[in-house]
Amino acid sequence: MESSDVVDDSFRNLFDKVAAIIHEQEDFEKAHKTLNKHFRYLEKGNSRAVYEVPSKVAEGDRRLVVKFALPVVGRSGKEGALYPVEYTEGWMSNWHEIVLSDFEPLEDLLVPVIDHHEDALWTVMPYAETLPQSSEVTQHLTPLAEQIEDSSVVFVSHGQTTGQPEIYQIKAWGNYQGEYRLRDYGGIVVSDEEFLGQLPYPLSEPDI
Repeated sequence: MESSDVVDDSFRNLFDKVAAIIHEQEDFEKAHKTLNKHFRYLEKGNSRAVYEVPSKVAEGDRRLVVKFALPVVGRSGKEGALYPVEYTEGWMSNWHEIVLSDFEPLEDLLVPVIDHHEDALWTVMPYAETLPQSSEVTQHLTPLAEQIEDSSVVFVSHGQTTGQPEIYQIKAWGNYQGEYRLRDYGGIVVSDEEFLGQLPYPLSEPDI
C-alpha cells in the first residue's frame, strides 16, 4: 500500500529519522528528545508512542498526530496464534489501522490514517479530542461499537484473537469534526477476504 504523501516532506524525513533511531539503535529516549523539540508528547503505550505535530503541516492547518511503532516483540508461537512467528506489535497495530482506514463499511466510524511510512513504522492521523468519562458518552458510543463488532473484522491482542475489544472503552474514541470516531483501532483486523485480496497485507515478521 502506497503512502498518501499528505505530510510535508521535511516532516516525513524527520519521522523516518526517528523511526530509524527507535528500531536500528533501539533508543526510544534519544528519539523522544529529537521529537520533543518540535512535537507535543501525548502518550506512550506498550507498543506505540503518540505525538501531536505542529499545525500547518498538512493542508487546511489541521491538527495531526503521529504514531510510532516501538520495537516491542509480540507474543507468538502459541497454538492458535494469529501470527505464527515473532512480530513487532506496534508495527502490526499500525498496519491494522492503515488497512482498516480504507475499509469502506467502517470509514464513517474511524479517524482516518492520512499518511504513513511505507513499512508502517509511523502513521499520521488527524487529532481527535479526548472524550469525557461519562455514562452519557458511553450510551452514544455503544451502538457505534456494536456496529464495528458486527462488521467483517476480528479483534486481536498480543497476536491472538480476543473477545474483549477495546472499542467499548471511551479512551479509544475521540471527537473528530464534531463526531464520535474511533481513534485507536490497532487491535482490529479486517477479515473480509475479498477486500484483503487486493492488498499487500503483511501477516509475517516485519523486515525492520
